[in-house]
Amino acid sequence: MRNLKMNKKGDISSPIIVILVTVAALAVAGMAIAWMASTGSRASSQGSLVVIGTPTVTSGASNTLYITIKNLGNANATVTLVKVGSGTYDTPFTISAGQSYATPITLTNGSYTPDTTYAGTIVSTVGTVQFTALCQ
Repeated sequence: MRNLKMNKKGDISSPIIVILVTVAALAVAGMAIAWMASTGSRASSQGSLVVIGTPTVTSGASNTLYITIKNLGNANATVTLVKVGSGTYDTPFTISAGQSYATPITLTNGSYTPDTTYAGTIVSTVGTVQFTALCQ
């Protein structure tokens, strides 16, 4: 058998390999931390709507919904549609972060019977909220 001699001029030394691997690992860790920080900041700036109390709707000519909606999030939320039974309200309004909306809402195309519970929906830029409203 032949004895082959290796040329040492083309070899990379062990300390240089360790340094290159360490730099690559730090670069990957830095990219992962940057991605997590950007995802976390986007997720934390959202609105969150909740219905406070028991919403009521009046029957008759006005069909008025009395409801309190609170934005628990830290971003503004725009409500685009409120629906109770067959009645709707589609004039958008915005609830600022941490604020409540308690203005009576006049529903159109609705027919309500006293002492009846109706399913309701709030559609907004931050999601959909389901609730029930009692007709008085």
